[in-house]
Amino acid sequence: MDSYSQRFDSKSQKKKGSSHHGASCYDEGDRKAKFHLPFRNITDDVLDRFASIRIPGSKKERPPLSHSKHNTNEWSISSSSTSHQIEELSSKITTEKEILALFEKMMEDMNLNEEKKTPLREKDLNKKREMVIQYVFTASKTGTLRSSHQVSPQEFLGELKSGVMDERLIACLDSLRVSLTSNPVSWVQSFGHEGLGLLLDILERLLFKKEQEKIDKKNQHKVVQCLKAFMNNKYGLDRILGEEKSLSLLARAIDPTQSAMMTDVVKLLSAICIVGEENTLEKVLEAITIAGEWRAIERFSPIVQGLRDRSVQLQVACMQLINALVTSPDELDFRLHIRNEFMRCGLKEILPQLTSIRNDALDIQLKVFVEHKEEDMIEFSHRLEDIRSELEYPCSEAADASSV
Repeated sequence: MDSYSQRFDSKSQKKKGSSHHGASCYDEGDRKAKFHLPFRNITDDVLDRFASIRIPGSKKERPPLSHSKHNTNEWSISSSSTSHQIEELSSKITTEKEILALFEKMMEDMNLNEEKKTPLREKDLNKKREMVIQYVFTASKTGTLRSSHQVSPQEFLGELKSGVMDERLIACLDSLRVSLTSNPVSWVQSFGHEGLGLLLDILERLLFKKEQEKIDKKNQHKVVQCLKAFMNNKYGLDRILGEEKSLSLLARAIDPTQSAMMTDVVKLLSAICIVGEENTLEKVLEAITIAGEWRAIERFSPIVQGLRDRSVQLQVACMQLINALVTSPDELDFRLHIRNEFMRCGLKEILPQLTSIRNDALDIQLKVFVEHKEEDMIEFSHRLEDIRSELEYPCSEAADASSV
């Protein structure tokens, strides 16, 4: 998950709480937009993809390009061959139906959201045809000239089915994460049909292993990283939400003793809370509740414990999840309930310590928490005022009647 300010990805603001009559009624439409998180696609590589920073002088000097006659001839032959192949493709893709179908597939493979697709769809047919031909040509070259390190989805599936749980699995998961990140959505779909279930089964076996060795914990994190890459598109997110045990396993992977893995897990859950459907928050809370019962502890205790970690990245991620859980419910009573439960778990005591840490990302999360807390208190006070008015109104009527 480029450095962005913390914001929602164009998720519309919901009207919260019940309306009350009377001049003092709090106008819920004035509430700020919900907790903001940085999304570009679905999870923007789950909230923490930053711009590349190069250390001055770290780039190795490259030898000058040789401009020999031999190289020039090779380039000419290659260019001529490419032109011939593009012309051949051009002669095959002619009908409007073929062009539009391939154009939609191209945009899907590029993992573009609807906002990005709209201006592309407005281009004329000739321009679309040019883009499609280039897309088909590139795809065919990638397929025919596949280098040895590029593994097919089927090869990964075979490796995951083999049941290995050692260093070999680490290497497989590392390679899979790269492939899920760098390949088009069609590749992810080809893997995900069966692969998501295999990843979840592996994570389940690792989490429920009674005596966990260092390599087991390392493999747990590698699986989480693969899930993170897998759900960085609409298809992957929908599949994750469609798998019954995915959220419960992620909730059980909230482990303060493994700060790096926990950082990824809570970021994933934050993203799921925000971009999921209406009932997604319910499912996330249920998963966290079940994980708490499994550990025989308060359900929010591991999240608050993560705030005590020395890792600022984990502290930021935990505050992101807290804000996502607290600000998402429509009902004021539910928001107050979730926030108060976090405060009782130790958040009240740790907030002053977090405020003293100088970190921009953490400051944003703390500001979001405080601002939404204040807004909810204003709404709550207006609700009490309305109730008081309703109780006093019959009394004043009775007093008026007795004086007549």
